[in-house]
Amino acid sequence: KLQTWLPHREVFLDELLRHDGRIASVDLDTCHSCKTGDASIRCIDCYGRGLVCRDCAIKNHSHQPLHRIQVWTGEFFRKTSLQVLGLRMQLGHDGGLCHNRAAANKNFIVMDISGFHLANIDFCACSGASPLHIQLLRAGLFPASIDRPRTVFTFDVLKTFHELTLQGKTNTYDFYRAMARKTDNTRSPAMYKYTEFTFVVRLWRHLVMLKRAGRAQDPHGAGGTREGELAVECPACPHPGKNLPPNWETVSELERWLYTQFIAVDANFKLKSKDRGLRDIELAPGWVYFVNEEQYQAGIRLLPDEEDEPNTCQSQHNAILAANSRNGLNYKTRGAGAAICGRHSFMLKNAVGDLAMGERYNNMDWVVLSALRWTPTRDLLISYDIGCQWSKNLAKRVPRYPEWLRLDMSSTRLRAVVPKFHLPAHGAKCQTEYSLNFLPYVGRTYGEGVESEWAHINGTASSTQEMAPAVRHETLNDHWGSWNWQKLVAFSEYFVRKLHDALHWREEHREHFKNLSQTIPQHTRDEWERMVERWNADRSQPDPYAEPVIEMTLNDVRLEFANEDAEEAERGNAPVHAVTERSFLYAGIDIEERQSFRKQSMKQYQRTSAAAATKQQGRNTLYRQITQWRLVQDVYMPGVSAIRSQAALSADATLKGTTAEEMQLFLPSSVPHLANPSLKSMEARLRIAQADDALATIRRLRRILAGVKIFKKLNVVGTGNRPNTRMYSLYQRFQQKVDLAVERYRAAYDALKSLDPNGDWTDRFKKLEKGDVRGPDRDEEMVRKVGEGYHKPSWIWEVPRANTNADGSLIEFGDSVRVEWAKSRARFERWKEEIALLCEEMRRVLAYLKWRADYWLSLRGLRTELDLSTQSGVDAYAAKQASLFSSLAAKFAANWIPELRELRPAPTWATEYPLQP
Repeated sequence: KLQTWLPHREVFLDELLRHDGRIASVDLDTCHSCKTGDASIRCIDCYGRGLVCRDCAIKNHSHQPLHRIQVWTGEFFRKTSLQVLGLRMQLGHDGGLCHNRAAANKNFIVMDISGFHLANIDFCACSGASPLHIQLLRAGLFPASIDRPRTVFTFDVLKTFHELTLQGKTNTYDFYRAMARKTDNTRSPAMYKYTEFTFVVRLWRHLVMLKRAGRAQDPHGAGGTREGELAVECPACPHPGKNLPPNWETVSELERWLYTQFIAVDANFKLKSKDRGLRDIELAPGWVYFVNEEQYQAGIRLLPDEEDEPNTCQSQHNAILAANSRNGLNYKTRGAGAAICGRHSFMLKNAVGDLAMGERYNNMDWVVLSALRWTPTRDLLISYDIGCQWSKNLAKRVPRYPEWLRLDMSSTRLRAVVPKFHLPAHGAKCQTEYSLNFLPYVGRTYGEGVESEWAHINGTASSTQEMAPAVRHETLNDHWGSWNWQKLVAFSEYFVRKLHDALHWREEHREHFKNLSQTIPQHTRDEWERMVERWNADRSQPDPYAEPVIEMTLNDVRLEFANEDAEEAERGNAPVHAVTERSFLYAGIDIEERQSFRKQSMKQYQRTSAAAATKQQGRNTLYRQITQWRLVQDVYMPGVSAIRSQAALSADATLKGTTAEEMQLFLPSSVPHLANPSLKSMEARLRIAQADDALATIRRLRRILAGVKIFKKLNVVGTGNRPNTRMYSLYQRFQQKVDLAVERYRAAYDALKSLDPNGDWTDRFKKLEKGDVRGPDRDEEMVRKVGEGYHKPSWIWEVPRANTNADGSLIEFGDSVRVEWAKSRARFERWKEEIALLCEEMRRVLAYLKWRADYWLSLRGLRTELDLSTQSGVDAYAAKQASLFSSLAAKFAANWIPELRELRPAPTWATEYPLQP
C-alpha cells in the first residue's frame, strides 16, 4: 500500500498547502454569500471555504458561534475570531430574541472540542429569567462556577474527553494541553483554565453516573442514592427478583449449583495513592464500586491486630507480599483489593477497598464481605490466589466485623479455589484440592478475570496516584463503570463464541474419556468413580488426582527458588530486574522444552488451512515469549547479545529463516564463559531436577505403556480391527510423551556435562541411549535375543532416589493410570457443566435486560414538580434507556436463540423467544 502511495506524495503535499491560500474558483473579491461585500473572511469549520464579508460571517454563524475564523491579510490567512468580528451569543429564550440583555464579562472563555474561544455573551435579564448558570447549561455550556461565571466548557468537549479517557486513559492535563496547542501551538500566553477544567470534569463524571443510574427520575434525587446503586451490574450473575426464577431457592441439588455466585478476589499494588496532604469530600460515598471510605477506615481501625496464621501452603505468598508492602514511605495507599464477578470479570458494587499496609486479611475480608451483601444466593465460589490460606479461618474471623457486614456462614456453602494461572506456584496439595479443574460444578471457570481488569485499570495509575483520595475513587469508579458496560454490550458475540468452544471440547473430551475407559476393566472404573465421589464430598479422603511422588521435580526447584527470592526480598535485596535470575533461568528452560514440543508437533500436522493456522499461531506465541525472555537475558548475560547478532547474520547469509522452535537461547550451559558462577550454579540445580523429572516421567509412562500392552494382550487381541486401532492410538499418544521426556533428559544431561562435568550428579545420571528406554517389562525383542537368566534391566530403573516406594510397584502403576483416567473424566465433566452454565447465564442476561427496561419505564412520571420542558427531558431519557435495554435483549436473543435451539436437548426457555427472520 505504501509503494502505491509514494508516487503521489508530492501531489498530497501540494494539496495540503493549497488550503493555506486563496482558492481561485471560490475566493473572489466579492462576498461568496451576498455577492456585494468585500470578501476577506473564511471559516475553516464550515463545509466549503468561500470568502465572505464581515456581516455575512456574523450572520452565517449566529447558531455556530464557536467556529474558527481566518482573515486574509493580502499575503496569508491569519487567525481571528467571531468575537473580534462582533458576534454576540444570546442566552435565554431557548435561542429566541431577548429585548433585555445583560452583557457578560468581555473576557468570557469557552473551551470547545475545536479549542479555546473568547466569546461575547449576552445573558437574559428579563423578569423571571433563569439564573446565569442555568442559562449557560441550557445552551450546552457547563460553567466552572455558579456565581458570576466567566469560564464554560461545552458539553461536546466534556463528552469527548470523557470517552477518550475511558478508552485511552488520557489524563486531564494531556487533553487540556492538546486543546491549548490546537488553539495556539506557539506557546503564546494562553488562557490558563486547567484548574477549572479538572473541576468541571469531576462534576461531569459524577452527573453522568447519576443520570445513567436513573437518579434524576427518582423523587428523592441524588441525595437519596443508596450504596452501590450507581454500579453497572453483571446481568449474567444471579440477581434474585431480577433474573432468577421464583423457585430458585427450592430447586434440587442437581440444579442449585447453576445459581452459584462466582467471585474472584485479588490485590493490585499499582493502584497507589501518594500522601500529598490533599483533603476532599466524596461526591458518591459508597455509591459505586469502592466501599464507603469513612465506614471502611473507621471499621479497620477498630479491628484487632491480625494474628500470624501458620502458612500451610508452600507458595510463600506472605513473604512476597511483605516485600511489596514496603514500597516507599510517601504513599498513603499502597494498592487496592477488589472482588469481581469470577465468570465475566465485572466489577462488583462496594467491592473495592484501599490497602494501606499490604494485602492483609482485615482489608480483604472487608472487601469480600461488602461485596457479598448484594448476593442473596448462598452458593459461593471464591477464587483467590491465596484462597487455600485465606479460607481456612474465615468463619472464625467473620464475627469480628460489624454486624451489617457479617456473612451467615451456617447457611452459606462457600468453596474457595486458587485461580488456574496462580495454582502452579502452590504446593502439591493445593494442586488438586483447590483446583478449578477438579472441583465439580464450576464449568470451565478460569478465575483469573481480575488480572485482565488490573491490566485495563493500570493505565490510570500514573495519574490517579497524584490525585486527592476522593477524586481518585471517583475516577477509578468511572473507569470501572465503563469497563462493565463494554463487557455487557459485547455479550452478544461472547456467549456464542464460548458456547461453540464448549460444544467442541465437550465432544473431544467425551471421545478421549470413552476411549481411555474402554482400556480399563469395568470393576476398576467403578472403584475409581466411587473414589472420586468420596473425595468430592470429603477432601480428607484419598485424593484420586494425586500423582505418585518422585524425588525432585522442576517445580520443587522452582519453589526453592521462589523461597530464596522471597528471603532476599525480606532482607531488602532488590533484583536488578523485575524478573529475578532464578525466574529467568526457569523460564529459559521452560521455553527450551516448549521448543522441543513444537518440533515434535510439527510432524503431526495435517496439510490443511486450519492446521497451518494453528501451527503459525503456536510459533507466533513462542516467538513472543523468546523475544521477551531475551530482554531479561541481556540484563543478566550481556555478552550474549553479540553472539546472538552473529548467529542472526549467519542465518541471513544462508537465506534461511529461523523458526521459533529453532531459535538459539544461549543458556549459561551453552556459553559458560559468558555466565557468572551464580547463574551456572542455579542452572545446574535446575538441570538436575529436570533430569530427575524427565526420568520419573519416562518410568511412569513406560509403566503405563506396559499396562496398555498387557491389557491389549489379555482383552483386545482377536476382537477386531476397531478395538486394536483404538489401543494403538492410545499407545502412540503415550509414546509421544515418552519421546518428549527423553529429549528433556538429554537436554539436561548435555547441560550438566557443560556446567559441571565432574560433579556428584555423574554418580546418578548416564547418557541416555535409545536402547536404554525400556522396561519395566521385558520387550518381546529382548526375549528373542537372550534368555531370562541373562536379562538385565535398563539403568533408568536403578537411579538412586530418596523415595523408593514411588517407583516400580504395581500400586504406582495403578495410581498413574487412575490419575490419567480421573483427570480425563474431570475434563469431560467440566465441559458438560460449562455448557449448562452458559445456557443459564444467557437466560439470566435476557431476563435482566427485560427487567432493566421495565424498571426504566416505571420511572416515568414519578416527579411532578418539574416544569414541562424539564419533565419532558426526564421522561424522554427514561424511555430512551428502556428502548436501549430492550434493543440489547432483542439483539442478544437474535444471536443466541438459533444456536441454543440446535442443542440436544435445547433449553426449554429458549423456545419462548421467536426466531428472527
